[in-house]
Amino acid sequence: MSSKVSLVVLAAASLALCSCAGEEQGRSESAPSGASEPVTLAHPSFDGAEIEFESQPEELVMDCYAYSSLHEYGLTPAALFGYDCEDPFVMGDLDISGIERIGTNAEIDMEKLAEIGPDAVIGNGSLEGWSWFDETVNAQLLTVAPFVPLPRDESVEESIAQTRYLADFFGGDVDSAQVQQSDEELEQAKGEFQDVMEGGDLSFMLVSPTQEMLYTAVGFPQADLLESLGARIVGAPEPESGNPWGRVAWEEAASYPADILLVEGYDESYSFDNELWNTLPAVQAGQLGPWASKGAMTSRSYAQWLREVTKLAASAEKVA
Repeated sequence: MSSKVSLVVLAAASLALCSCAGEEQGRSESAPSGASEPVTLAHPSFDGAEIEFESQPEELVMDCYAYSSLHEYGLTPAALFGYDCEDPFVMGDLDISGIERIGTNAEIDMEKLAEIGPDAVIGNGSLEGWSWFDETVNAQLLTVAPFVPLPRDESVEESIAQTRYLADFFGGDVDSAQVQQSDEELEQAKGEFQDVMEGGDLSFMLVSPTQEMLYTAVGFPQADLLESLGARIVGAPEPESGNPWGRVAWEEAASYPADILLVEGYDESYSFDNELWNTLPAVQAGQLGPWASKGAMTSRSYAQWLREVTKLAASAEKVA
């Protein structure tokens, strides 16, 4: 299927986190009455971009981040590629054993992609292609199919709504009872976290530690969500441009005292050993929990995460 990407000016529109968003905005043109009629996806978060298709796209290839976000709406790819396909924190309980894998991490079998001949490839990235492919590989990808980047927004709620917008365009069921229940669970989880935060003064730092440096996530949507619900977020200031991660030399890590550390990819088997990391009050108190900068952008996944953080916060002590 041939396609083209063009930039247009779109009026900014707020996407409500409800099923009506899909009905009102899911497709920028009327549903095609015939298979050959063109349709246009007005991308909700990429500078007013429109992606045009000669007919309604049906055959999809996704990275695992996209599948984790779109599965809830009944969308299944012809093939998968990318990072974290076996990571339960990203994929939850999804069974991907029956889906062809045409790439792992930053590699992809371009010949297999061409054999599948998808109508679209969906994943983390931009209009120019997938985040972890170089320009040459992305140029090859775009000769096979248009690349549809996952939405990215400054808030979790907007990103969930915009992901639902994509799901609706690609034929997903955005009005199912499961989706409605997930929305209700998210609102309930928000309220439970707010209740724990009331009257307390716990500080949270969202981090991704390496031996060379401690990276912090001030200004990330996940941090902003917690802050909007009453949490106090600490960490290095968000850079004005470029890489959004705050960078903290280990010698300065104690300058950002936190009662709770949310560690990217944290689980019961998590292990990180660094002399200065081990001296941080939250580490010594065992007040560590999970978060992810990437992963399923659904109400269900964020409800589950908030419940984990709420449980941790409810038993945490002031240590910093």
